[in-house]
Amino acid sequence: MARTEVKWFHEATKDMPSLYKEQCLPFLFLRKQIDRFLDPRVGLTEQIASFLKLEAGESPTLYCLPAQPSDDGTPKDLSLEVNQFTSLLDLEVARMNNFLVSTHRSQARAANHYMLMRQEAERRQKLIKPAAFPHGRVRSEELEEIRLATYRLFTYMYQLIIFSKIHYKAIETILQEHDQRTGSEITSTYIEYVKTQDFVTFREAMITETELCLILTL
Repeated sequence: MARTEVKWFHEATKDMPSLYKEQCLPFLFLRKQIDRFLDPRVGLTEQIASFLKLEAGESPTLYCLPAQPSDDGTPKDLSLEVNQFTSLLDLEVARMNNFLVSTHRSQARAANHYMLMRQEAERRQKLIKPAAFPHGRVRSEELEEIRLATYRLFTYMYQLIIFSKIHYKAIETILQEHDQRTGSEITSTYIEYVKTQDFVTFREAMITETELCLILTL
């Protein structure tokens, strides 16, 4: 990503829940890998090992051995670099699929639970005699607590949709910078693959569930 894109990425994610922000770091790490891939002093094998350490929560320190540069100082085999880079990106896409799908399903279950709680609270409130409401029926304290909890859930669900869109754009931007820097042409092919992934295709279901959750807050 260009400097302005990095700024956009930070701005777009800075107000998100910490759980979501924790998922953003490896994308910035991937961007830095483009520079390292083009550095003839850095071995590709060591870069992969470093990335896997970061994914495992270990120190991201790179332990690099000298690579064999070509005459112009770039890696000899660009196809190897492309394969290694897309392999790193594959890890990120898989992680994003797992995170968004599992988070969305948990949120959908929570929304259904709040809906059942609200129905039960409304049923109990209707059993109270009208004389208890001389100025007309008002929302009970229990119903208000359910409504507030549901609204908090709605904000998390909405931010998850935004999170999905942000990272689709981040992947596309990283790919474009990679192609610009290396001269390869993987963006169009890889982005078509990304469009078939769960963290993108689940978005419609996420929007539907989020709209239903919003209705519950009214």
